[in-house]
Amino acid sequence: MIKNEMMALVGGCVSEGTKILIPENLKEEFKKIITAEFDIHTQNNSENYDLIIEQIPGNIIKIYEKLNDKGIYITTPKSLRDRELFANLSKLFWIVMPFYYLDENLNIKPLVFASKKFHPQADIIRHRSDFVQNSKYYTTDVHYGSFILPKFIFEEIKDVIKI
Repeated sequence: MIKNEMMALVGGCVSEGTKILIPENLKEEFKKIITAEFDIHTQNNSENYDLIIEQIPGNIIKIYEKLNDKGIYITTPKSLRDRELFANLSKLFWIVMPFYYLDENLNIKPLVFASKKFHPQADIIRHRSDFVQNSKYYTTDVHYGSFILPKFIFEEIKDVIKI
């Protein structure tokens, strides 16, 4: 599934750390990054995660508290114009950037990247992203390009995101 691949590989190729909290169905996606091994948790049993991925946005304050000081959070907004979610994330995180992928029918599907430190384009870890194997959709170039928004969308949300 393209969504799972994009959530896992974008997060895994930006987070320096490897302690992650993810839904069970994302575990296999991290095996595609052949230059890193991840400490994968599917049950919330501690704090100080490097990366937390949720299919649906949860309690943002609790998520923020479970991340370490460089932590990254990825989830699914309602749209690329989900001002409410972006504004709430921007109250806590240093970087808040929507991104997207194209599904099998070429429909645009939104995701959001929120980080306490790392920028999803400037801080990509190339020795991870360039060595992803068996992906259906993800490449380093797709990673970079997925954060580029059309101007009319950017203008609508620029006051509630942090780039």
